[in-house]
Amino acid sequence: MQDPYLNTLCFSATGTTLRCVETVADAIGLSVGRTLNLADRTRPESITCNDNDVVLVGAPVYGGRIPPVFAGKLKKLQGNGARTIAMVVYGNRDYDDALLELTDILRENGFLVVAAGAFIAQHSIFPKAGMARPDRKDLDKLIEFGRLCRGAIARTDIPDLLIKGHRPYKKYGGVPLHPLGNQDRCKRCGICSDLCPVNAIDKETPCATNAGSCISCGRCIVSCPFGARQYRGLKYKLIDKIFTAVFAKRKEPEFFA
Repeated sequence: MQDPYLNTLCFSATGTTLRCVETVADAIGLSVGRTLNLADRTRPESITCNDNDVVLVGAPVYGGRIPPVFAGKLKKLQGNGARTIAMVVYGNRDYDDALLELTDILRENGFLVVAAGAFIAQHSIFPKAGMARPDRKDLDKLIEFGRLCRGAIARTDIPDLLIKGHRPYKKYGGVPLHPLGNQDRCKRCGICSDLCPVNAIDKETPCATNAGSCISCGRCIVSCPFGARQYRGLKYKLIDKIFTAVFAKRKEPEFFA
């Protein structure tokens, strides 16, 4: 019998979650079918799977939860018994209830979750936390998890995974810090506006950010070819110093399978 295809689905604003998902997918060793990053506004939001499919789903952690915009898109999917691996990636603080939330949404929509894991990357707002991660040790853990997933996919008896977290989930309060543009560097190319997953940047005023819409994902920062967008200001510097000191201790990946 031919091996099934592995379909990968993630929300990766800066590319880090996507990198982690791809590392696990390579280690699983199945041929890859569809690859979707739902941080791209052009990607289709409605996907239907079946029990012959294998799906790998990855999400970043924002304030201990998965991004609300991604959660909303996930709830439109139909699993129909597809065997699924759930992953979250966080910036060395904590993943709190994010992995539980992700697996709950997938199960509620008909996905059969066979394995789950939480991994660490450089924090997207405070980059000194988890700096340069995923590093070599993290990549080895991602590969180990992928090989574990290959075995979990093949199992006929799927255990009811006990995922760390709490219900009701931690309240998501958003992030009070948002990237802003630098008038001297900005060339008004429109790239940040085109790529923002929540339309928080107007092309006419690209140095401003709609704080009510912005999810502080950092995509505008990494996508600007002129380095014009960044977090800045006294408030940011103070919080960055405290955050980095409090969450300096190295966190390690956790698996559930």
